[in-house]
Amino acid sequence: MPLNFQVEKWSDALPELLPMFGMLWDDVAVDKDRFVAVCDQNKYKACEEAGILHLVTARSDGRLVGYFLMLVTPNPHYYEQGLMALTDMYYLLPQYRVGTNGLKMFSFMEQTIRAMGCVKMYTSHKLHRDRSLMFEALGLTPTDMIYSKVLA
Repeated sequence: MPLNFQVEKWSDALPELLPMFGMLWDDVAVDKDRFVAVCDQNKYKACEEAGILHLVTARSDGRLVGYFLMLVTPNPHYYEQGLMALTDMYYLLPQYRVGTNGLKMFSFMEQTIRAMGCVKMYTSHKLHRDRSLMFEALGLTPTDMIYSKVLA
């Protein structure tokens, strides 16, 4: 199952992306008894229009089988030090999580953000969907542990 990776506009891919957002939620979400995935299309559109939303898609025979969304912007903590990319979400259909497809999707994303002038990227994984080995194979270094608490 060879995959093709490319940069696409979020608004162009949206009809195919929407069903996959629910699949991601089913796969990795925590606190499912309290939170339901609902895509704020207006917020994503605003990010796209502001030029900070970056989408890489994975396609097999033209069919969307995965995606990787990042927010690319200067980090206010590192004034004038360059663009930084923060993962919003990524997903690959389970049947395509074989071989090196995940590595290839992440590598392609890295190439595209480097070409944009990014100097640093941040990504994460859910602890129950540990991606540490893949991230380390890609040269990423663990730097933070994120904690959450439902407040309402």
